[in-house]
Amino acid sequence: MGLLGLVLRGAGLVLAVLVAVGLAARHLTPVPNLVVVLVVAWALWRGPVAGAVAGLVGGWVLDLVPPGAEVLGVHALVYAAAGMLAGRLRVTGPVAAPRVAAVTLLASVVVEGVDVVRALAVQAPVGLADVAVRCLLTATLGALVVPVVVRAERAAVRRRFG
Repeated sequence: MGLLGLVLRGAGLVLAVLVAVGLAARHLTPVPNLVVVLVVAWALWRGPVAGAVAGLVGGWVLDLVPPGAEVLGVHALVYAAAGMLAGRLRVTGPVAAPRVAAVTLLASVVVEGVDVVRALAVQAPVGLADVAVRCLLTATLGALVVPVVVRAERAAVRRRFG
């Protein structure tokens, strides 16, 4: 993987975070988790280590971009775990949209579940309907976007080694 590929992946994660923060600032909720979608895409393409690294980077960006996290590093660890889990569910060859949606849903449930537990621990209100809708929207977006990202990754590899 070249330096340009790493920069593009990082830029994609930063853009996903900025879009998510911008939509949340406009109180457009629930919105799909774009970072989870990208983390799942890279995890299904490269495996659990790449998924964990992508999740770690995406989580760090979420931790640092305002409003950020109360406890620095929480998002990084949660997204890394979700990326590693998604990567463990990787199969060789083309992956059908229902499987991508299921893996994305699972990763989204991991991320959202930790946020729900954190909120409940401090007795903050939790809108479980919003959480469920956000998970389903994320899974749907994943089924649409992940195959496109994986195809782009494969095309880049073919051009580079091809």
